[in-house]
Amino acid sequence: MAKHKEKGTSSTAIVVTGLVMVLLFCVFVLFLILQGQSIPDVDEVKAQTRLKNLADLNLENQKILTQYRWIDKSKGVVGIPIDRAMDLVLVQLQSNQPHPAGPVNPPAAPQASPTPSPNQTSPAPSPNK
Repeated sequence: MAKHKEKGTSSTAIVVTGLVMVLLFCVFVLFLILQGQSIPDVDEVKAQTRLKNLADLNLENQKILTQYRWIDKSKGVVGIPIDRAMDLVLVQLQSNQPHPAGPVNPPAAPQASPTPSPNQTSPAPSPNK
């Protein structure tokens, strides 16, 4: 019976060791999954960078379109807001009345070679000769 008792304790130790190993494996897999979720994806980082660049560009464009600014101070060139520029152009276009169109000249047709037609007669010689 002593052999049977030793066999029971060794099998219990194997089962406990197996359960501990499975538990450690599950904890390790859970740890890797949690770590993988916390690491940002390369595409996400690029997308965030692109969105930030786009927001900065839109902010700069909005500033250019809505504020007065110097374009070339030495030449006295000033940028004006787009709304004001559209108003000025509209007033300028309304003040210009359309001019009547002049006559349209069709392109000249190519002329034939100067050969006398059969209906034309040659001039008669003068009698003084």
